[in-house]
Amino acid sequence: MAFRFFDAYSVLCEKGRKHGKYRIWPGKERDNVKGTFLRMLSGRCTRKSGASRDGFAPHDPCNSGTPDSADLIKLDNVSMIYNTPAGEVSALSDISFNVGKNEFISIVGSSGCGKSTVLSIISGLLKPTGGSVLYKGRPVTGVSGEIGYMLQHDHLFPWSTVYENVRLGLKIHKKDTQENRERVMRLLRDYNLAEFKDSYPRELSGGMRQRAALIRTLALDPEVLLLDEPFSALDYQTRIRVSDDISGIIRSRGKTAVLVTHDISEAISLSDRVVILSRRPATVKRIIDIDLGDNADVPAKRKSPHFSGYFDTIWEELNNE
Repeated sequence: MAFRFFDAYSVLCEKGRKHGKYRIWPGKERDNVKGTFLRMLSGRCTRKSGASRDGFAPHDPCNSGTPDSADLIKLDNVSMIYNTPAGEVSALSDISFNVGKNEFISIVGSSGCGKSTVLSIISGLLKPTGGSVLYKGRPVTGVSGEIGYMLQHDHLFPWSTVYENVRLGLKIHKKDTQENRERVMRLLRDYNLAEFKDSYPRELSGGMRQRAALIRTLALDPEVLLLDEPFSALDYQTRIRVSDDISGIIRSRGKTAVLVTHDISEAISLSDRVVILSRRPATVKRIIDIDLGDNADVPAKRKSPHFSGYFDTIWEELNNE
C-alpha cells in the first residue's frame, strides 16, 4: 500500500483530529488544497508532547550514547502497520539502514512495497508502528525545516509566478528577508530560470518546473532532501537530463539525498548506495555500494563497463522472490 505524500499527511492530520494525538491549527482553509499545502510546508501538524519545535525529540541527558558522526539518518528496525476496513496491512517490517552526511541513497522495490512510506517516516509525517528513526542522533517526532521533501509532481501553484512559487516556503516560515530573496535569485540564475521568474508554471517545460520545485525546496536550505520519484512524469530524454541537473545541484550544494525510484538505471547512475526492498511487508533485502566515478555525469555513468553488472545484480534481487 503505497501512500503518497499528501495522502500520508491527510491521514495523519485526520487521525490526530479524531483521537487528539496531534494538534491541528484551525482555519477555514482546512479543506482547501492551498491551505493544506501551506500547512504541510510550515509543519503545522505537530505532536502535543515529546517533540521540540524543530520536529525532533529533546536530547536525553541520561543517554550517554553518541551516534556515529558519519550517520546523519538512522533507521533501526522500523515497522509500519496500517489499519484498513479490511483489517491490518503490514507495509514495512524491521527496516534498518543508515544515511551518511552528503550521501545520495536510492530506494528501489516493487510497486506498493512501501518505499514512499519510508520517506514519510523519515520526514516525520508518519510515526512508525515499531522501531525508531534518528536524525543527528535525535528521534524524529515531527516535520522539520532541516528535511526537505520533493514530490513526484511539482505542485507549483498555477496562479503564482515562478518567483512567487519558489519563495512560498520562505513566506510561510517568515524568512522572506532581503538576504533570502537574493539567495533565491542566485539559485534561479544558477539553474537557468532567472529569465522565467515572472512566468507562470503553464509556460514552463516539465524539466523547468522540476527545477523550480527543487529551488522552492532549497530556498529553506534543508540539509536532507527526500525525493519521491521526482522525474517519473518526464519523457526519457528529459528525465536523464533533468536527473543529471538535479543530482549535480544536490551534490554541489553538499546536500544529503534519499531517492525513491522504480528505475534501476536511474538509481545506479545517481547514487552512492542502493537499498533494495522486498515485496510487502518490505524488508531490506540488500544494500549495494555503487562506484562509477565521482565526477562523471549521468550519461557517462550509464556507459561505464561496471553499470550492467550493477543493473543485473539489482534486477535479480528484485525478481528473486
